[in-house]
Amino acid sequence: MSKDLPVNTLITGEKAVGKSELAKIISPKAPTYFLTELEEKLISGELDLEALSEIVILDINKSSSCKYLIEQFEQKSIKIIATTTTLNQTLEEKFLVKVNIPPLRDRVEDVEFLTNNYINEAKRLFLIDKEFENIDVDLSSNAISLKKSIFRAVLFDSLTKSDVMHILEEFLLKEFESKTSYKELLPIFEIPLLKAGEKAFKSQLQMAKNFDINRNTLRKKLQENGL
Repeated sequence: MSKDLPVNTLITGEKAVGKSELAKIISPKAPTYFLTELEEKLISGELDLEALSEIVILDINKSSSCKYLIEQFEQKSIKIIATTTTLNQTLEEKFLVKVNIPPLRDRVEDVEFLTNNYINEAKRLFLIDKEFENIDVDLSSNAISLKKSIFRAVLFDSLTKSDVMHILEEFLLKEFESKTSYKELLPIFEIPLLKAGEKAFKSQLQMAKNFDINRNTLRKKLQENGL
C-alpha cells in the first residue's frame, strides 16, 4: 500500500528479520544507503538531492542528526523508506506509515521457507547432493543465526575427522595466542563429548560403561560442566 503513497514509511523490527528486503519491495528503484554512509555522501557533496524522488535509509536510528537529515529530504519532497531496530520521538513524528516485522520465532511459515532456501544454497555452494531433514536451526539472531546454523549442519555432513581436527587446531591456536589457558579450553572438549554421550547412550549408567569410567566420576564431570 505504501508503495504508491507519497508518505514516509518506517520499517521496524529486530536485526535480520527482513526490513531491508521489504524496503526494496516498497521502493525497488530507490538508492539504498546506511545512515552513516549517507551522511558521508551528503557532507562530501557526492549525492545530488535534486535528482532524487525517493530514498531507502537503513539503520536510521544510528545517528543523533537523523531529524536534520529527514527534514532536508522533506524540503526536497523526497520520499523516505527507512529501517530501524528502535523507535524514538523523532521517528514517531516523521513517519506516517509504520510497519513492524515480527522476529522469525513468531513466523513459522517463513522459517520453513527460509530454511529450504538456505539448505539449497548451501548444497550448491558445497556441491552436496543429499537431502537434509530435522536440522536444529538457531533463531536467536533471526536470519543470521538461521543461515549460519544451516550452513554449519550442511558443511559438517561433508567433514572428515581430519577436517574437524584441523578446524580445532586452528581454533586452539587462536585461543592460545589470546593467552587462553589450557584449563579454560578443557570444556571445549568435555562438554560436546558429554552431550553427545547423553544423546547416544540415554542414561548415565550406559554413558559410564561406554566411557569406561565409574558413575561418580561421570556425575562429577556433568556437574562441573553444568550438564
